[in-house]
Amino acid sequence: MSEQNTRRNFLKMGLKTAAVAPIAAIPFSNQAFAATNPTDIQWDEEMDVLVIGSGMAGMIAAIRAAEIDATAKVVVADKMSRLGGSSLISGLNMAVVGSDMQLAAGVKDDSWELLLEDIEREAKGYNHRELTKVAAQSTLKLYNFLKDHGVKYDQSIGGGTGVKDLGGHSRARGVWPIGGGTEVIKNLQKFCKSKLPNVDIRKKILLEEILRNEEGRVIGVKVREKYRFNRKLKDLGLNDRIEENKSGKVKYYKVTRGLVMATGGFNQDREFRGSEIGTMYNAASTTQPGATAGAIKAMMNAGFKPIHMTLFRFAFPIPTEDLLWGILVNPRTCERFVDEYNNNDRQAIGMAILEERRKIDGEHTVLIYDQNGADNYHDKQRFHLSMEGKNGTNGTIWKFDTIEALAANFKMDPAKLKANIEKYNANMANDNDEFNKPKGKLKNSTSLSKAPYYAMQLNPRYNYSQGGAMITPQAEAVDVVTGQPIPGAYVAGEASAGTYGYIRLTACSTIDCGAFGMRAGENVVKQKPWA
Repeated sequence: MSEQNTRRNFLKMGLKTAAVAPIAAIPFSNQAFAATNPTDIQWDEEMDVLVIGSGMAGMIAAIRAAEIDATAKVVVADKMSRLGGSSLISGLNMAVVGSDMQLAAGVKDDSWELLLEDIEREAKGYNHRELTKVAAQSTLKLYNFLKDHGVKYDQSIGGGTGVKDLGGHSRARGVWPIGGGTEVIKNLQKFCKSKLPNVDIRKKILLEEILRNEEGRVIGVKVREKYRFNRKLKDLGLNDRIEENKSGKVKYYKVTRGLVMATGGFNQDREFRGSEIGTMYNAASTTQPGATAGAIKAMMNAGFKPIHMTLFRFAFPIPTEDLLWGILVNPRTCERFVDEYNNNDRQAIGMAILEERRKIDGEHTVLIYDQNGADNYHDKQRFHLSMEGKNGTNGTIWKFDTIEALAANFKMDPAKLKANIEKYNANMANDNDEFNKPKGKLKNSTSLSKAPYYAMQLNPRYNYSQGGAMITPQAEAVDVVTGQPIPGAYVAGEASAGTYGYIRLTACSTIDCGAFGMRAGENVVKQKPWA
C-alpha cells in the first residue's frame, strides 16, 4: 500500500490533537478521511460482517445478522483476552414496557411514551429525539429477544414480582437478568456456538484503522492480531499508542457488507477524558479495563462524526435519591461543601465531590447519616448490600454508636465534626441551610441526632460515556463533513451517541445497546457487498 494511502491523519492533524479539538475549530475540507484504493491492499482475510466489540451490543448485532442470513460470514473481534466488555461486569438491569412480569404485577398503564418522557426529563434537551424514541419503543422487543436466546429474569426482586420501581421512572418497569451481565453474555455466546456456525468470535484483536474508499464506503479495517493489553499501565489508554504497546501482528480484513462498531465507552482513558474535563482525570471508573479511547479515535480518523464528548454519567454505590438524608463532609475540615439534594442532579454532586477531593490530595469525602436517614432509604436492597460490604469499590457503609467512633474511623477531628453537625442541625431547624438544602424534602431527617450513625466514603464512579459517534435511527454512522450516513458503517451501544443527552436515566443503557445492536445487525447484513 502506498505511503499516501497508509496515512490516516484526521484533517492533517495529529491523532492526539484531533481527538480532543473542539469541532467548531477544525477547518474541514470536502472530506474528513484519506481514501483507500482497495487494489493497493493485500487483504489477509475476507468477511461479510465485522463486529468490533463483544459486549451486549456487539453480540446482539452479530446474532441478528447471522440469523437473517445464514450464508453470511460474521466475525466478532475484541481486543481483550476476556470477552464481554463492560457488559460482562454490569448488572444489565433494564427498563421494559409491557413485559409479562410488569403486567402480572398489575402495572397496566405504562407506555413507551411515558418512558420517553422519563428519559427526556434527564436528557435536558441534549438528546436526539429520533434516537431516544427507538430506545423507548424497543424495550419489549429486546426483552423477548433475550428470553428467546437463553436469558432468564430474576423473579425475586420487587416484592416477588420481578419488577422494581426505580428512581426517575414514572412506573415500575425495571427488570434484572439472573446472573446479570455475566450470564447474559454467556447465554449469547452459547447461542452462537450451538445455533450459529457462521459466527466466529475472536479475542486479542486490536482495531487500528477503518478504511474507506473514494466513494466513502467502509471497505475494511487494519487490525493487530494476538494483541496483548497491558493492565499495569497507570493510564490504561496508553495501550492504544503503538509506542507504548507494540504487541500483535498487523492484518488487513476485507469487510464486504459492513462494519459494526460496538466498542463501548472510553471511561478508562484518563488522558482522553481529562483533556475534555480536567476534574475527570482522577475520577474512578467501574467499567472494564479495555474501555479506552482507541476505537473512538479510529472512528474520528475515518470521518465518523463525534458528538456529546463533554457529557458523562456518574453513578454512586447508593442511589442519588438517598443522598439527601445525610451530609457530605471534607474529612480534613469536617465541613460540608454541597447541597446533598441538589435537585437530585448526580452530575453536579459528583463534580462537587471530585473538586473537593482535588483540594485534599485525592482523599475521599465522607457521607454521614443518623438512624432516621437510614430508615428513610428508598432502596433498602442497596443499603443492606453496602452494610454487608457487598456493594463494590467504595460502596461499604459502616455503623457507629457515637459520632466520636465515626470520626475516629475516618481520622477526623471529633470536636470539629460535632460542631459542624450542630451547625447543620440548627440551620435546618430554621430552614436556613447554608447550601439551600430544602427542608421540605427531608421528611424527619432534618437533623443528625439519632444514634446509631452510618457513614461511607462517597466517590462518584464514571460509569457511562454519553459521547461517541453520531448515528441515524437505523444505527448508521454519520459522516462528519457531509452529515450523511457512511455506507457500510454502523455503531451501537455506548460507542454511539445522541440517545440520552445530559444524563442517562438508570436502567436504560441496556435498552440502548439492545435496540441499536438489533438494528445494526439487521441492516448491515442486508447491504450489497461492495466487491
